[in-house]
Amino acid sequence: MRTVKELRLAGLFAYLAALVLGLLFSYLLHSLLGGGGRLGWESFNFTGLLEGLGFLFFFTFALYVAKKAVRVPCTTLLTAGLLWPTPARRLARPLPRVEALEAYEGRGVALLVHEGRPVGLLGLSDHILPLEEVPSVEAEVAVSELSPLFLRQPLVLVVKGEEVVGAISREAFFRHLGA
Repeated sequence: MRTVKELRLAGLFAYLAALVLGLLFSYLLHSLLGGGGRLGWESFNFTGLLEGLGFLFFFTFALYVAKKAVRVPCTTLLTAGLLWPTPARRLARPLPRVEALEAYEGRGVALLVHEGRPVGLLGLSDHILPLEEVPSVEAEVAVSELSPLFLRQPLVLVVKGEEVVGAISREAFFRHLGA
């Protein structure tokens, strides 16, 4: 799982690589067409238009290839990492804590705590589900990276060290993605 910081850097490097490749392709066209291309506010000609379109085409193609290569969300890629995906801690909702099974009322998912340490989840199945069987991620992991984890369980725990910050349900995840 990649963190938000890693995705921002990947988006920045992919964007810069696409920009450099687009400029190199434009320069190659400029050299092949005799160097007389003008595309600007004061002067304009057909070869300059070809160079500009060549840059736009190659830059867009390089962005497409970079997106497939680094698997970065589109907004992060197109803004060169300035807009980043949401960290898991922002989408996580706190879970009610239960000290004893007798205190659990059977409504919703609750975190079973024994001697101050979380040990399992109640409400996901007929029995106590140990925390080791529930997928969990660190608080700074990007939400866009969580989709494979929802194949096994309907929720993902968000942790910060040993502390359980909260949980993200499958429904909240898909609502956040707009699906």
